[in-house]
Amino acid sequence: MKRGKYLVIGVIFCMLPFTGAGAADSQEIDYSGGLAKIKLLVPAEAKVRESLGLKQASGLFSLSEVKADILIVEIFSMYCPYCQRHAPMANKLYQAIQGRKDLKDRVKLIGIGIGNSAYEVNIFRQKYAVGFPLFEDKGGTAINSLPGIRTPHYFGIKKGAGSSFDVFFSRQGPYDDEKVFLDGLLKKSGIRF
Repeated sequence: MKRGKYLVIGVIFCMLPFTGAGAADSQEIDYSGGLAKIKLLVPAEAKVRESLGLKQASGLFSLSEVKADILIVEIFSMYCPYCQRHAPMANKLYQAIQGRKDLKDRVKLIGIGIGNSAYEVNIFRQKYAVGFPLFEDKGGTAINSLPGIRTPHYFGIKKGAGSSFDVFFSRQGPYDDEKVFLDGLLKKSGIRF
């Protein structure tokens, strides 16, 4: 029953039409608390764990544990037609980050399949040849912590004091040019690269 509920919710999130305001920067809402509640399964692959700077080999981790000056989080759903059409652009964003020596180790990109199981996330990963780490929404923590989010949605997070972080960027909807998107996000972070 729970899986069916998340499927319906996921479809509703992505089917809501994007307006000019919906696809724009939506920084007026503070998502820090909701993002701080999200717990994700530690990846089984050692290479992925190392790339994210995760020390533990199993269990759950929070976004603040990812070793990066900037963490870009894409909220997607396997069932979202916008996310499906946008997947190649998200891959280009990842390639743009990896292609810059000044960003490769300091900026990380992950995706969270909101309301999606590991099986559903793996289907999305394989179908769209996604190169960056994708995570299931284990137990619906993302879907319950981020009310009003429609997919795709991007967050830019930077480290704060201790284990805290600041959400400095929030954008609902797809983007047209990965380089323009990345440059705007980096500029908004205030971090020099």
